[in-house]
Amino acid sequence: MVNPEREFEVGMDEFYKSTLGEKDSLYFSNRKRTYDEYQQESLETIRNNRSYTMKTLSDAGQNDQVRQNIANQALQNAVETANMISKQVVRHGDLAVDRQWNIDEVSDLSAKTGVQQDAMVALLAKAIADALASVNE
Repeated sequence: MVNPEREFEVGMDEFYKSTLGEKDSLYFSNRKRTYDEYQQESLETIRNNRSYTMKTLSDAGQNDQVRQNIANQALQNAVETANMISKQVVRHGDLAVDRQWNIDEVSDLSAKTGVQQDAMVALLAKAIADALASVNE
């Protein structure tokens, strides 16, 4: 019997042919071929598993990147919205201060023209006339 560790060494085919004969040499060749085919299948399965794992990890990384981009956009939108709101608050504050110092510029201007004052006098005169007419009746 031949040592099994030495069966797959380079040149063993020739050794078996010369020492054991053609029949035993074919037996060894068939065993070696079977071993090589099973090894090829095993290695192909490992390559396929590795390829699937790498694709899955790549897809997960891409999905994570997309999610990260969306989160960054949401954060940027929140910061920009807060900035716009603070600017609007400043504008409202400026308007409120202006109204405190200049209470009603429009009515103030119209009162100086006399239109508002004439309307008030006419309304007051009518109210007095109506009140006197109802007392006299």
